[in-house]
Amino acid sequence: MFGKKKKNVVDVRDNNDSQEKYTMKERYNADELYLARLKWVSSDNVDFSGPMNKETEIKYLFEKEGEKYKEIFTGFKAGIDTEYFNLPYVIDIMPLTEVHEEFKGTKFPRLGMLLLFNDINKKENQEERGFQKKLESDNK
Repeated sequence: MFGKKKKNVVDVRDNNDSQEKYTMKERYNADELYLARLKWVSSDNVDFSGPMNKETEIKYLFEKEGEKYKEIFTGFKAGIDTEYFNLPYVIDIMPLTEVHEEFKGTKFPRLGMLLLFNDINKKENQEERGFQKKLESDNK
């Protein structure tokens, strides 16, 4: 009123439109975690016909909830197939304990999850996926 603008209040919602705010757990069991990358169909305008598929190089940590996977840091829930433009879905899903057998039976504290995420996505692991080769070719 009288020249003051209303502030827009935005609810933080997950894909199921619930109004709960997400909070990370205090501890995570490594046997219940999955590694996966995200992929989505972009709605960006492109010069060639058809939509453009985009995907991440980073592997994220997920918990399985029914048919969906919940990213542990943000609470974002993603399915295994595309539903809409620009809505990510998970690909290359692998149990964490299959990739790192030394973590079987391990429980990670909240801070430990960040250290684990950094360890999984460090540059040595990116070289295996060809990411470092791409960077070297860009520098020439």
